[in-house]
Amino acid sequence: MAFIAPVAAFLAPAQPQGVAPPRSTAMPGQPIEEVESTYSSSLLVGLGFGYAAAAGAAFSRQAKVVRSAEPKTTQVARTPVAYPIFTFRWLAVHALVIPTVFFLGAISSMQFIQ
Repeated sequence: MAFIAPVAAFLAPAQPQGVAPPRSTAMPGQPIEEVESTYSSSLLVGLGFGYAAAAGAAFSRQAKVVRSAEPKTTQVARTPVAYPIFTFRWLAVHALVIPTVFFLGAISSMQFIQ
């Protein structure tokens, strides 16, 4: 079933799935009309490829042997680590806090307008 679903992306939206498209009757030398693909068909193809890649990776992971954990050593814990300053959490917190403080200050300052 996983291999059949992405095939639907190649069918035209208004065309039933069981009907073949009409054959071209253009004569040699005449321009051939091209059918434009929609964004939804491109999206469905991309989703199909992504799903196939994820399913293949998950399937290949099942065959691996589980390894035991390495023994802990005390020297690893004492090694200094340089942590990044700007993390995703820092950005998320400041993206919420800075506008909130700004608007609270603006609202409180409006109380003193005469």
